[in-house]
Amino acid sequence: MAASLKLPQATPPGMPDGHAARPQRRWIVILALTLLVALAHLLVTYEVSQQMADLSSSAGSSIKRMEATYVTEIKQTAPPVAAAAPPAPPAAPQAPAVKKREPKVAKAASAPDDAASAAKVADGASAAAPGASTPPDTVAKVAEPEPAASTPDADKPVAANEPAPTASGPTFIWPKATKVSYKMEVYYRGPIEGGRATVEWVRQNQRYQVRLDASVPLLGWISMISEGKVGANGLSPERYESVNQFLFKSSKPATLKFEEQEVVLASGERIARVPDLQDPVSHLIHLAYRFITHPNLLQQGNTIEMPLASSKRMDVIAYDVINEEVLHTGMGDVRTMHVKPRRLTQDKNALLGDIWFAPSLQYLPVRIYAKWADDIYVDMQMDGAPQQTPGDPPEY
Repeated sequence: MAASLKLPQATPPGMPDGHAARPQRRWIVILALTLLVALAHLLVTYEVSQQMADLSSSAGSSIKRMEATYVTEIKQTAPPVAAAAPPAPPAAPQAPAVKKREPKVAKAASAPDDAASAAKVADGASAAAPGASTPPDTVAKVAEPEPAASTPDADKPVAANEPAPTASGPTFIWPKATKVSYKMEVYYRGPIEGGRATVEWVRQNQRYQVRLDASVPLLGWISMISEGKVGANGLSPERYESVNQFLFKSSKPATLKFEEQEVVLASGERIARVPDLQDPVSHLIHLAYRFITHPNLLQQGNTIEMPLASSKRMDVIAYDVINEEVLHTGMGDVRTMHVKPRRLTQDKNALLGDIWFAPSLQYLPVRIYAKWADDIYVDMQMDGAPQQTPGDPPEY
């Protein structure tokens, strides 16, 4: 019986060989799984970041949020150099000029009593004549206005649409709302990307809120809120709250209560309230306000001292103006002044952040850098034009 011989079947045109098809299918499966994992990671990251943003805006806070809508973007402008003073009041009517009467000269030159009397008459005539000209040999002296003494009314709220009482800076009208958005670089056991933060100012009549909300995907979020009144000298906080979540573990809200004479810390301890006292969020806007109304403060080498209350203590902070720096931002190059805070006490455990203020952007903070240790820091940098709803101009 003849042996049967099986010939290999021909592979149909367009179909890969069986042995070659298996590795190709394997790579397709690996590629598909990789894409699915990457897509799932992106979806989870987005979902977590959205949840963090929602939580950081309301979690644990007893302060009702002031809502705001924004109508414009802030553009860079040259910082003002002079104050725009309101129109001067009408001048009071002057009394009619009195013609100077010539004194009678004594005929006898040897009569000193009569000559002295004549001189007194002449001086009296000049003083009694408001419209009379000053004799050429008399030096006119104009008294400089004395600075106003500090009074308990210094923090009295002023109408928010009235210019700030200053003679060294521009007329300033508090906006109804301002928001600066930041991209946030975090380093914690390695670099972490995708962080976002906002600093938002909202005003309703004479009341304000300042909020700093920051979140980092899969790491945590923090929300700090200050509310109070707009005073003649800037912000006057009434309440501050801070709440955060780190690695999915939430903290209890830390609260500061600013009473008229005292401040209640988060521990319940009471300390005396000092003038110009700010909290960890309000000081960002309060400093910007001081620079707007007194531009000379923001010069290299200057130091601005300000008391600052945190949840555990009150310190006096010295803000040293370091130098001018050009920062590259989402809206182009921005000239800024680098301000570095330092505590006048020796406590190095509490965190303070360097701030870069932009005179061309209403002195808003363009960058905030806070460092806990060499391998732990947060760097917030503005990534677009700030949004704003301007305030109403004053009516004279």
